[in-house]
Amino acid sequence: MRRLILTCGLTVSLAVGPSNVQGGWHEFWARTKVDAQRNNAWPEPFVTADRQLARDPFVIMADNGWKLQNTIGTFLFDAETNQLNKAGELKVKWIVTQAVQYRRAVFVLRGETAEITAARVESVQLAVSKFVPEGHLPPVNLTDSEPDGTSGAYIDAVNQAINSSIPAPRLPAEQGGSGGQSGGSGGGASGS
Repeated sequence: MRRLILTCGLTVSLAVGPSNVQGGWHEFWARTKVDAQRNNAWPEPFVTADRQLARDPFVIMADNGWKLQNTIGTFLFDAETNQLNKAGELKVKWIVTQAVQYRRAVFVLRGETAEITAARVESVQLAVSKFVPEGHLPPVNLTDSEPDGTSGAYIDAVNQAINSSIPAPRLPAEQGGSGGQSGGSGGGASGS
């Protein structure tokens, strides 16, 4: 309706006014054509953007989850030397050989000092080059987010304590002399 009124107004002004009133005429019709095409294709250009905005938080969550999964934390380094322990080497090996190809990035938890951080990064880079002897090496990045977990020695001590507290398996004492059902037609068990 608005365009119809505008069109009529422009036609009247051209008929009545001076001959140089062409300002914006071509732009108006070009914009009308663009608006008509957008209205005909309506939900699609906007739906795609909305879908992307709805998916972005999940992409960020997946990225953060992989970052935590691929983080070499405190318990995977020796406390005195800041070199990878056996568990840390196995985790680096898994990251650079088994993880999804585009997720093969190793994250190293920063140490309390720059020297500790440098020793950790050097140890991880040596492990990465050991497990990927040729070709493109996966990147080694620093992070401040420590993954949940605890020392393997502590978990082993807890499991050992649980296993030592389990009583030895034994069969219950035999009840009755013959091992089978006692004779009698009542079917009831005798009390003690």
